[in-house]
Amino acid sequence: MSTIKKPRNTNVEYVRLLAIFLIILNHYSLLGGFRYYDPLSFNAILIQFLHAGGKLGVNIFIFISGYYSYTSERVNVRHIAKFFLEVTFYSILFAIFGLAFHTLSLKGIVKMLIPIPFVQWPFITFYFLLMCLSFWLNKFMHTLTEKQHRVLMIVLGIMWCVMPTFIKADFGMTMFGWYVYVFMLAGYCRRIFDQINYPAKKLIGISAASFGVILLSELVLDWIGAHYFWGVLSKAEHFRSMNSLFVVISMVTLVIGVMKLAPKTNQFVQTIASTTLGVFLIHDNKAMIPLLWTKWFKTSHFTNSNYLILHAFGTCIAILVVCVLLDLIRQNTVGRLEDKLLGKWIQSLDEKVNSYLA
Repeated sequence: MSTIKKPRNTNVEYVRLLAIFLIILNHYSLLGGFRYYDPLSFNAILIQFLHAGGKLGVNIFIFISGYYSYTSERVNVRHIAKFFLEVTFYSILFAIFGLAFHTLSLKGIVKMLIPIPFVQWPFITFYFLLMCLSFWLNKFMHTLTEKQHRVLMIVLGIMWCVMPTFIKADFGMTMFGWYVYVFMLAGYCRRIFDQINYPAKKLIGISAASFGVILLSELVLDWIGAHYFWGVLSKAEHFRSMNSLFVVISMVTLVIGVMKLAPKTNQFVQTIASTTLGVFLIHDNKAMIPLLWTKWFKTSHFTNSNYLILHAFGTCIAILVVCVLLDLIRQNTVGRLEDKLLGKWIQSLDEKVNSYLA
């Protein structure tokens, strides 16, 4: 979720926007307070489907970062600094917000003021670590032959993806370890990109089909649970997990497929996509969550409503639009002030760090 404006294939920016929207939909279903006794009711299935894309969205951000980072031979100090400053700005803002609206305890406020070490946003903490380590991860990948890189991805993929998907054996995988794997998998895909001969539309079709398998598996497991084995209901979400084989297939084929489309440039979309980090930080923090879903949007009131689908997409679109506008305001005020006050210092630090590591 880079905040740096770079001329980039706009097709990829559409994917980033899709990823953040999937994450918002996921939070709507996860944090909305929905409870269903009939797992096969339309609304229960809808909420379950809205939940399905969250891990895919997060993986997509890591994959895109790894793909673009692979060819870099420098520590991107500016990228790291801009990321840290943006997270710090929002952490201070929401610490004040939590104090004003009594949504954070004193301990919670202190932790919010130091968000990365205290993992106030788990994804943000791990993403920051990846940015800091990306130089060394890329160096490591570049020491491997293509064959060695492929074998490493296959071995880790079997242990951390295939086996957990089908027999729930995860070989001690951690969330950060998984993000490192996705980052390196993206590097491998960048390495062999020209050897991938599948047409773009076919790859995107495979992505949609793989995601469809996830949704279908939920329906089947819900049906089995409702009619035969109630305990199966707790497993209905298994195939949408972070390291599910079907999530990985959907992620890789979607991003690579979009990369193979004819490149496009649209400055408006680029600008909107530059806010995705801000959108994530604004709508998903411990100071905002108690108010956003329960008090403001009253999500649980629509649990059995015929208008749930309209409320879900209307709410999530509204959150996306408002968060985009708020982050654009930040970019053009605080962001510009940061560039003016710290730009030269960050540039100097960038040169010193990379000179030292050369």
